[in-house]
Formats: sequence, C-alpha cells, structure tokens
Amino acid sequence: MAIGCGLKCSKGVLLSFNIVFWVSGCIMLVVGIWMILDPKKTHLFSLTSTDDVAPDLLQYLAYVLVAIGCLIVLVGFCGCCASLYERRFLLITYFVFLFMLLCAELSIAVTTLGYREDFLTGLENRLLNRFRDEYGRDSNDVFTQAIDQAQFTFNCCGVLSDTDYINTKWRNESIGISNRSRINVPLTCCVLANPDVTNAGSPIIVVSRFFSGTVEESWQHPQPMDETACQNTGVDRHHLSRHKKGCLEDLEKWLKDDTAVLIGLGIGIAFFHMLGMIFSVTLCRNLGAGLAQGH
Repeated sequence: MAIGCGLKCSKGVLLSFNIVFWVSGCIMLVVGIWMILDPKKTHLFSLTSTDDVAPDLLQYLAYVLVAIGCLIVLVGFCGCCASLYERRFLLITYFVFLFMLLCAELSIAVTTLGYREDFLTGLENRLLNRFRDEYGRDSNDVFTQAIDQAQFTFNCCGVLSDTDYINTKWRNESIGISNRSRINVPLTCCVLANPDVTNAGSPIIVVSRFFSGTVEESWQHPQPMDETACQNTGVDRHHLSRHKKGCLEDLEKWLKDDTAVLIGLGIGIAFFHMLGMIFSVTLCRNLGAGLAQGH
C-alpha cells in the first residue's frame, strides 16, 4: 500500500513538474526568438565585441536558446509518457536528456559570464579608436548604425561626451563638403521629437513588428526638436538641444543587465532540471519496487 501511494505521488509530482518544464522551454524559445528578431541587441552587441569574438556570436547564442527550448518541449512530452505509462526505459531516457540540457544551460551561463568580462575589459579604448576612424565611413556600416542606435536608445552622444566628434574623420572630412558644413554631431545626438519608446524592444512589440513587415526603426529617421541649435558649436546655444553625456556608461550597464538575464536563466533552469532528474529517479525506483512487490 505504501509503495502504491509512493508510486502515485511520484507520478503526480513528475507530471506537475513537466507542466512547469514546458513553460521553461517556452521561455527559452521566446528569449531566443526575441534575440533573433530584435536588431537593437545585435547592433549594441557589435559595439562591445572584441577582435577574438565573432560579431554575430549573439545570433549563434540565440539559435542555441531556440534549439534548447524546442528540445525541452520534446523532452517534456517524453517525461509525461514515461510517468503516465510507467515505462522505466522512457524514464531513463528522460533522465539522460535532462542531464544533457543541464550541461548545455550551465555552459551558456559560464560562457556568457566569461565573455562579459572580456568585453568590458578595454571597452573604452576599443570604442574610442574605432569611433575616431570608422564612424560615418558608410551610413550602412554596422559600426555606424550601432553608434546611432546606441545614441538614440540611451539619449547620449559619442563615447565619453559629445566632444568626441571633434576629432573624428566623419566630422573633419565633412567640413565644406556640399551642405554638410553645419553638421557637428549626428542627428541621433540631438534631443528628438521621436525618442525611443521604453517598451519598443519588448518581445511582443518586436515579434508583432516583424510579422507586420515593419523593418525600419525610429533611430534610422531621427527628428530633432531644434536641429539648428543642436548643431551650433556654442555650448550655451546647444546644451538644451543636444545630449552631452557619452554612451559608454549606458552601454556597459546594458551589457551587464542583458548578460545577467542569460546567466540567471541558464543557472535557474539548470537547477530546475536537476529537480526533474531527482523526480525521475524517484519514480523509477518506485516502479522497480512496485514490480518487485508484484504491483
């Protein structure tokens, strides 16, 4: 009787676990798809990457999260079948897959933590060197788009301050060329009439924008409140129309916050999967005891 009760309890616990297990898989899927569809994250990440790391590493990581999310859904189905039909082979298979998922998720957390420290080390010097030589060479250049995206998102200008543009090739080579002699900073440095919306990068907004076919972002079409004042060289004339602080501090905060989510997600779900391994072993032992007693 005690064995029968223990078996029923183990089945109930494992079935309940699998419901939450599926939810965790859906969370991984949503985060992965969000990272793939949101160009903002790709642009900002390209500013922090080093020469030793591929700039599309974030995309690879997103695809890994999607793959893990899909695998969790399939493994959860296997766990439900194992508990409902009381098949020890399925429980063992379920345990092995959980162990593999646990290792993969811990690997993501450890890798993200390691790369974060590499990205933050020397970030200021890397950005300043690239900023001076690369910004504005081509409006479609990844680095130029990433800087414009950061300035629009964080309401900042330059790396350390708006004066960073004084020594850039973009500004010096633009002086006296066609109508660009009055441009001292990009329009994304100006106080805008179409500022970034707080939840514009949320998963729901990103996915809905993708399926509606909306490709262009607001930062690609900045609308200064007062462009003339923004481009004025006098501080007393432009201080209310131009952002003065640099983007470095906000960029570092963004990197720390986003990587903290990935690290927390990896460790949290890995710990949750470890519980599933314990539950599956418990049910497997109860099944074995039940068979030995003739249940």
